[in-house]
Amino acid sequence: MGLRFRKTISILPGVRLNLGKSTQSISVGVPGFRKTFNTKGQVTTTLGVPGTGLYYVDTKNPKKEATRKKKEAEKRVAAAAVPVVQPAAELPQRASRPAARPANRVMPEIQRRPLQTTRNVPAQVSPESLYSIHKSVDDSIDWNEVMSLPQPPDPSYNEMMWNYYHSVAPAILNGDIDTYLSVIYEVNPLDDLLDYGSGFVFGTDDPTKMEVEFTVNEDALITLKGSVNHVEYNNILQDFVCSTAIRIARDIFALLPVEHTIVHAELDSNTVLSASFDRATMNKIRFGMIDPSETMARFNCNMDFDLASGFGAVNRLE
Repeated sequence: MGLRFRKTISILPGVRLNLGKSTQSISVGVPGFRKTFNTKGQVTTTLGVPGTGLYYVDTKNPKKEATRKKKEAEKRVAAAAVPVVQPAAELPQRASRPAARPANRVMPEIQRRPLQTTRNVPAQVSPESLYSIHKSVDDSIDWNEVMSLPQPPDPSYNEMMWNYYHSVAPAILNGDIDTYLSVIYEVNPLDDLLDYGSGFVFGTDDPTKMEVEFTVNEDALITLKGSVNHVEYNNILQDFVCSTAIRIARDIFALLPVEHTIVHAELDSNTVLSASFDRATMNKIRFGMIDPSETMARFNCNMDFDLASGFGAVNRLE
């Protein structure tokens, strides 16, 4: 079991400096509301009501968002800048015709034609990586071992993180929901999934399960969207959503002693996938040899998908 490095230093009341292995951040706030800004440009907002098990955690990257919006604006300007051809003298009737289509025409990316530029588009997912999102997982924590040993078993473990886990292990094993959510906030187990999803929200009223909502980052598929046909793209998108959902469930099972993880995927403001993953079934799956979309049939899952029309809205599981 590997433990992530994280050191927290209190600078002022409500202000903490967090030193990690690959990034540093500063947190500002009070119990129930906190904002964290890290050196990668990510901003994490945490809202909650202590004692209720109700928390909202949202991680965004304003720099990437500003870059994306700028590129979208440049595309719209470039698409609208159709050269105006001066009519020949013998054809004066053409002078009154508009040289460009109306500004609200369907954009090329909606027509699924490979017309948009793919230069400098961040965090693009390759066809190969689509089948590996669900294969990797964070190291699993044995909370009984952590509670029974005040010190790490050997020098390969991070002592600071071991001490933190040791301090919260009794509450975790007693099913304290606030401690579950506090550990999620401190460890941030899904921070390496920001290329695939955002707006992660965690919550539960049952210590045997955790519920996670995320928004699908379809922008990561812009390059593929412009290079394949409509049906092929829908097939890729389904694998992308399902693979990300499976990975989220695996990371939650690795971190917390819950028996079920319910994952809701949001796309275009609709819930397109709602799946209840159980630990017993997950332990039987050989993730290096599965098709992520077909694997969803092994779980209680709401998903309305068609190769021609793509995802449809579904009801959420409870």
